[in-house]
Amino acid sequence: MADQDEFARRQRVLSEFGDFVLDHDDLDDILNEACRLIALALDADLAKVIEIDRDSDTGLVRAGVGWRADIVGRERVSLSDRSSEAFAIERTEPVITNDIMHEERFTFPSFLLDHGVVALVNVPILLPGRIPYGILQVDARIPRAFDQEDVEFLKTYAMVLGPVIDRLKTAAALKETDERLRLIVENARAYVMVVSDADDRITDWLAGSEKILGWSPAEAIGKTTDMIFTNEDRSEGIPARELSGARERGTAPNVRWHQRQDGTPVFLDGQTIALKDRAGRLRGYLKIGQDVTDRVRAETALRESEERFRQFGEASRDILWMRDAETLQWQYLTPAFETVYGLSRDEALSGDNFRAWLDLIVPEDRDRAIEAIEQVRAGSHVVFDYRIRRPLDGAIRWLRNTDFPIADASGKVSVIGGVGHDLTELREAEQRLQVLLEGIPQLVWRAVGAGEWTWSSPQWTAYTGLSSGESAGLGWLEAFHPHDRDAVRRAWEGAHRTGGLDVEARICHAENRDYRWFQTRASPVRDAGGTIVEWLGTSTDIDDIRDLQERQRILVAELQHRTRNLMGVVRSMADKTARASADLPDFRARFRDRLESLSRVQSLLSRLNEHDRVSFDELVGAELAALDGTADRVSLEGPGGVRLRSSTVQTLAMALHELATNAVKYGALGQPQGQLRIRWSLEPNGPGDRPWLHIDWRERGVVMPPAGSAPAGGGQGRELIERALPYQLKARTSFELGADGVHCTIGLPVSATRNAKETEHG
Repeated sequence: MADQDEFARRQRVLSEFGDFVLDHDDLDDILNEACRLIALALDADLAKVIEIDRDSDTGLVRAGVGWRADIVGRERVSLSDRSSEAFAIERTEPVITNDIMHEERFTFPSFLLDHGVVALVNVPILLPGRIPYGILQVDARIPRAFDQEDVEFLKTYAMVLGPVIDRLKTAAALKETDERLRLIVENARAYVMVVSDADDRITDWLAGSEKILGWSPAEAIGKTTDMIFTNEDRSEGIPARELSGARERGTAPNVRWHQRQDGTPVFLDGQTIALKDRAGRLRGYLKIGQDVTDRVRAETALRESEERFRQFGEASRDILWMRDAETLQWQYLTPAFETVYGLSRDEALSGDNFRAWLDLIVPEDRDRAIEAIEQVRAGSHVVFDYRIRRPLDGAIRWLRNTDFPIADASGKVSVIGGVGHDLTELREAEQRLQVLLEGIPQLVWRAVGAGEWTWSSPQWTAYTGLSSGESAGLGWLEAFHPHDRDAVRRAWEGAHRTGGLDVEARICHAENRDYRWFQTRASPVRDAGGTIVEWLGTSTDIDDIRDLQERQRILVAELQHRTRNLMGVVRSMADKTARASADLPDFRARFRDRLESLSRVQSLLSRLNEHDRVSFDELVGAELAALDGTADRVSLEGPGGVRLRSSTVQTLAMALHELATNAVKYGALGQPQGQLRIRWSLEPNGPGDRPWLHIDWRERGVVMPPAGSAPAGGGQGRELIERALPYQLKARTSFELGADGVHCTIGLPVSATRNAKETEHG
């Protein structure tokens, strides 16, 4: 029960509200102040007034206090059977709910729960005559027990509100009526208004009549009103029938073409009214009509345009449609819809046809279609592709929609227009082409004009890092080497003249940023008239091919050089062998051994590319391997992988062959007790700051022949070591015949590059 202080506070609230009403005449201001004061009186956070909307069976939150900005003036509540608001209005009784979470009689709007409302009390607001206006409701965010005293106070408040609302609504209606009357008076000059007597002689010719029809009052007064009818109407007796109709029925319509003073037509939309006194006697006529000539002509033009549009739509193979922008329901469909969708227009336009249309779209494409429609609703033009499944045969069809907004006079989008094109066959062809293009290893693309790309394959994106969008237009040039871009552009400029594009240029790899050579080619796609409409192109990696071609060129040149050198070596070797041979069998044996040694060297050289080198251990190993049965008497000591310059290999190999041949015939490899030790070492910074190879050939345990017999190691081999090596290879050599065998040293420059084996051995 309210105590005296609370009772006094509530009385003050009523008093303050009364004062506010006396000083204000805006209904929204009064309702919002009422909510503020009622919340204050009941010590609540929230209060609102809900106004009944009889057209939609809902209630609008017309005023309130404590609510979010998007609630008042926007939020609606259902007035269904389980609504507490509908219950209070229908029974004109208050509703108290002290715990809405356990209330089983009613359901509550979600925005109440969003605001944390746990209890509420409402009473109906009734206008005079007990006409329901709406609901006055107080909402609490903390548990409380609204009681009868709260209800009585709210009812008192609502009783005050009812007459106030009625007075303001009545005043608004009167104001609206006054405004309409003002507009009629102000716009009277836009009407033909003619008063005539019982004989239809004009007695009053208002200013609007002169403005519209052209006759001045002096020219019109005294004449009959048939002067404003067309000659055709007069010949058909239209003016007399119109007057007769007015006398019999009180009014007769005159919606038809009339004429101005200069004979031009004018369409008057109005009526002829019979003027009678209280006794019913005819006193005259009032002819009133609005000039709607422009509107009639516009409507006629619109009908003609609509007829042309209808004929165009029925002849088009594309689907033309229009939707209501609010409900999204189709208003119009052309016959092509039936051909594409396999569904009659009557079926398509029945029921909720927007939902039915979405059901025809394959599930994966529905969100795209809905998003596109929403964009058009917002005023955008949209082109989008989607698939439908025909209900008749289950076939999938690809469609491309071009949808656009149609605004009303206020600029609001009221209609959504659309053109649907069946591109199933084109899409299938494009998909087959795209599968083909994306399946080949080349970088594939499509272009128009002078190289403006419209599409690029995933291979292009994977290699260059440029997406199809980034490569569009001339964006693809970013992937080409800066020094090659001008050449590529020039090639494109000449492509139309030559009928094709073929250019080699470097393209950057996105991951390692290396440039590789590509051959870029394009062929034109022409229409039936021979005009180039598109270019299809590929970029093929030819970097390895270019390397192979260059290597081949180098190898051919090297082969020619080596062949010439080899012929010279063979000729020299034959001459020297002949001079040193005793007879032809001796020459044959010597020459065959030397040819075989030369062949072994050529075998080593021929398996190398221009970047490789023959190592010393390979060379000496190949020569000794040709000597059967001597491995147990030979020791090799030295680092592996000492790389020889190609120009030194052949001559050094011949020197080693001569040493080995002499060792077999006369020295360590020809006597059971003989031993051969070959040592070599690498001097990194030898003479001339270049690496030098030092070779030490030492034979031991050799029984030297008696004086006067053929000395081991003499003749051509010694000449080669002591004279040819220093001359040809800039080598430093020594050759000694010791008491127990030959001791030979050779020092010569070698390749500056060293392989892993060299590094391992220091």
